[in-house]
Amino acid sequence: MTRTSRKTTCLRGIIVPMTFPSQLGRLLTLRTAPTLPLALASLLLVLAVAACGRGTDITLTIPPTEPPSATQTPLPDPTNTPQPSPPPTGDAPSPTKQSVVSLPDDEGAHLTPIEWWYFNGLLTDDTGGDYSFHYVTFQSVLPNGFTPRLLQLSWADHGKEVYLTDERPALPVLEATKGDFAFQVRDWSMSGDGTDYSMAFNTGEYSAELQAVSTKPATLHQGKGLVDLGRAGESYYYSRTRLVTTGTLTIGEEQRQVTGIAWMDHQWGDFSTAPVGWDWMSLQLDDGSDLMISMVWDSADHQPINSYGTYVPPNGPARNVGGEDISLTATGSWTSAVTGTTFPVGWNLEVESLNLSLTLTPALLDSEFQGSKYVPPAYWEGAVHVNGTQNGQTVTGNGFAELVGYDTREFEFPNLGESNK
Repeated sequence: MTRTSRKTTCLRGIIVPMTFPSQLGRLLTLRTAPTLPLALASLLLVLAVAACGRGTDITLTIPPTEPPSATQTPLPDPTNTPQPSPPPTGDAPSPTKQSVVSLPDDEGAHLTPIEWWYFNGLLTDDTGGDYSFHYVTFQSVLPNGFTPRLLQLSWADHGKEVYLTDERPALPVLEATKGDFAFQVRDWSMSGDGTDYSMAFNTGEYSAELQAVSTKPATLHQGKGLVDLGRAGESYYYSRTRLVTTGTLTIGEEQRQVTGIAWMDHQWGDFSTAPVGWDWMSLQLDDGSDLMISMVWDSADHQPINSYGTYVPPNGPARNVGGEDISLTATGSWTSAVTGTTFPVGWNLEVESLNLSLTLTPALLDSEFQGSKYVPPAYWEGAVHVNGTQNGQTVTGNGFAELVGYDTREFEFPNLGESNK
């Protein structure tokens, strides 16, 4: 488990402060800081520093900078994108829309500066215990072929009110994939092909091996899988909103069987490093419908930049939800005793076009992911319980909330051009 610390360590005689300004992936590319290449170089440096701290003598062999391999699937061109071939999993877009995401090919890795594969889920074991998790692989592609990768995990035991975080860094050479992905860092792994997904991880006394099966076609956000992030740029983005999940949970020496529902996001692109934050939520209602909303705002003054959402009914095609249709109001707040960061917690959500009115209640108030050794700004990532009405009928469900940009502490990149002997 990670906890915040500020220290210096060695790398071939260089003293390097181990503090960094932004969260990799979702958090790195859209927050503060200099340029993305510097952020990536910083992560490379930190991975080497981590080995040095363990007393390991390592050598980084940097391959010459060359254009990416021609075998990698290129990003679709938003201005001239052919219709994808209909995949067997029903992932073809509506005939009235032209997608810029081509599935199942785009399930794999891309040659973009930033990409992530993200899962969250709520689980119940065979004794009635309730848990939630988020599990994500962040990946950045450097021109020289290195692919700094960071896996992060949060695990919550709702009954014990325990919230644990952990992470695993890696520095593999680029491996282009098409139609699937598979990552493994020591005893953690994540893989999927658009229908079947597997996850394995452990933290503290908990370890889990999970299998998840997608029960709905992929949801291409904003209709074609390309979302507007305002001055931060554009991002390719789709979700698999309902994955039936089973597996084995080990607590200490005791094994339990778990079942539940998970959510998967895949996002990639060449974003700017504009300082933005967001309130993002994925909701799975008990009537079989799913809802994603994202409220993107400027972290300097908290002024809104863009808001959007997608509603996925139990059956039938997904529907775009415009920002003008969304009202999200915080009903409370929570302040971290560790970082001093104050997050909104508890919300009233209204979506006028869906005649939907929901109350979102956090499963655990303390759901702060903090103390990363590699990208330290804290964020809030936790399960929520859902109650409300739609078209006058009672609805219930569960989901997840992610709050990024609220940690206003200052962090420093290591200055790669200077060293202190």
